[in-house]
Amino acid sequence: MGEKARDAGIQTALAFAEEHDPDLDHAVQVAENSLALFDATRGLHGLGDWERMLLHAAALMHDVGYENRPDKHHKGSRDLILESGLDEFSPRELMMIACVARYHRKAEPLPGHSVYRDLDETDRAVVERLAALIRIGDGLDRTHAGAMQGVRVERTGAGICFHLKQRRYNETDIWGGMRKRGLFERVFGLAVEIVAE
Repeated sequence: MGEKARDAGIQTALAFAEEHDPDLDHAVQVAENSLALFDATRGLHGLGDWERMLLHAAALMHDVGYENRPDKHHKGSRDLILESGLDEFSPRELMMIACVARYHRKAEPLPGHSVYRDLDETDRAVVERLAALIRIGDGLDRTHAGAMQGVRVERTGAGICFHLKQRRYNETDIWGGMRKRGLFERVFGLAVEIVAE
């Protein structure tokens, strides 16, 4: 998929989110947070521009499920994305995007989960890595205040520290990111610390 096709996909995901998400500003902030984390950890996850596009689309649409299933909106988002018929994405890409959006909260990916079980082993590994990033990215906008502006990564032996640049110091968002670090720690085998610069 070329750059123009990726851009068209992202614009379609944004339009879909505008139509279905009650808090688009939060979705855009989660996308910015998640992409900043992706870019800062490229040497760790080894993923490229195509996977970055999947993460971007999933982050923009991660809360669209509030419309139909507010109590289980993560699953609602998965289902709505799958039913969206967004032509800019292949069926495989939509499945992966739907899974990443689904795993922004609650349970971590398990082999028996609906949709996730239909992906091959390689795609499941990609979904896990992207879900690890979106979970922290979502946590870092816990207050929906759009506080995060950037991130710097520091490897610390068996751990990794995310140094956040925030518009205003927001302890709750840091707590939110720490609360959702478990999948990242399992997937990458590194203890996570998040601090404000």
